[in-house]
Amino acid sequence: MAALRPGDFGDEMMDGEGRAVDGSCWEIAGWRYRRNPVLRLTSEDWAMARLWGQYRGGGLGGVGHLPEAGGTGDQAAIMLDAFALMSEAVRPFEEKDRS
Repeated sequence: MAALRPGDFGDEMMDGEGRAVDGSCWEIAGWRYRRNPVLRLTSEDWAMARLWGQYRGGGLGGVGHLPEAGGTGDQAAIMLDAFALMSEAVRPFEEKDRS
């Protein structure tokens, strides 16, 4: 089951245990999940996703807001690495949306 946005993980697509009603699995970056992976996210995960979304400039491909004051060189390398990994993980979905 392909999903990119929070609405793509709608309750109508899952049974009471978070499994897809059509029997499929969720696949993210080559990993398959029998239970909806959004159910595994913590408040810290959601905060990171919000920071990444702001950094992406609303998904327009440019750099939006940086988490810390200053420029790119003032950011924690681990944070910028995490943003790069997150961007790479959604690239196939975005390419599919464009075609």
